[in-house]
Amino acid sequence: MSETRTITVTGRGDIHVVPDVTRLEVTVFNVFQTYNDAYDHARENSAWMVKILEYNNKSGKLAKTTRFDISDNLINEYDDDGNYIGKIQDGYTLTLVIKIDLPIDNTLVNKIVRGIGKFIAGAQINIGYTIQDPRPYRLKMLARAVSDSRDKAQIMAEAAGCKLGAAQDIYYNNDMTHVYSQARNIHSNKEAMACSSESLDITPDDLVMGDDVRVVWALE
Repeated sequence: MSETRTITVTGRGDIHVVPDVTRLEVTVFNVFQTYNDAYDHARENSAWMVKILEYNNKSGKLAKTTRFDISDNLINEYDDDGNYIGKIQDGYTLTLVIKIDLPIDNTLVNKIVRGIGKFIAGAQINIGYTIQDPRPYRLKMLARAVSDSRDKAQIMAEAAGCKLGAAQDIYYNNDMTHVYSQARNIHSNKEAMACSSESLDITPDDLVMGDDVRVVWALE
């Protein structure tokens, strides 16, 4: 029995998705003299974030802590002649990152941004867009990728004087495509408090999702 001839073709599936979520990522980075000071500041900031959301008729549970780290703050040490000796500890560094997913509502986002600017010292805010449920789009993307592989394989088979047969194997790495588009960074409390609904009137562009599938096709 003769061995089945095959051709391996990678298909690409791209789709454009209209975002339905505004994502705020609030980062606080400060240095404190003691570990307890850093910890208390983190707890206070988290509590303020809940209060800001609830004041705007949103659940405080929307505030998700994605990073909470207190580490030694190290500075360079020099001798009397200015020669570098090494590093010594000088307090503790707090890094706190809180993620908040909201509806696309510029008025609501502005109120929350201004609240963060007023009550959470040292906060930096990143505003971006994503989608609530990416699964239906991922399935559509995969279907397009397989179809793209078949179309390419069909052209190659015909050019080689062959007939395209059935798929023999499909390879997919199940990569979780990150669907996110950054829109704006707010760098200080002063900038956050100066925001308005007009200044945050951002119309998000469509998000682009794409993935690859490798298919082995038989040649007849």
